[in-house]
Amino acid sequence: MGKDCCDVSEENWQDAIVGYTTILDMTEESILKGNDYVSGNPRYLCIVKNFPTFFSFGPQLVTPDEVPDVLKLEVQSVRNGEVYAKNLVSNMTHRPARLVSLHSSIQGWYAGDILSTGTPRAFEINDGDMAECRIYGPDGFEMEPLVNPVVDLKKHPEKA
Repeated sequence: MGKDCCDVSEENWQDAIVGYTTILDMTEESILKGNDYVSGNPRYLCIVKNFPTFFSFGPQLVTPDEVPDVLKLEVQSVRNGEVYAKNLVSNMTHRPARLVSLHSSIQGWYAGDILSTGTPRAFEINDGDMAECRIYGPDGFEMEPLVNPVVDLKKHPEKA
């Protein structure tokens, strides 16, 4: 978010943000399936998303004036250089305008807060993989991709 705000309307949501970026948002599925810790209790969603390295963003921040229509952006989930899934922002179940407005009516936003809207489709990653997020738009618009190596810290504790 670009400023502290609350009760932002869906029509004015872009007035509240500072820009757009690529994000990799990981989930530890084994916890949800009951293989670890908490026997799959869905109330533990916060746990499955909050391990070190499970959320990264950047390397570029694009300001709203550089994106004529955010709904026409295509987000791609890429594993090992191959596009696994892609979709337009306009096809999201919960579009950015709705998310910014909804959350601002409940808790408000502070400058520097980050809203992650999710991925076109989740994919499994393994030690040694490369996970990537790409965003493209009309007329040759392209953001710098976010590319992260996947390291299983249980196998490689020295890399922690």
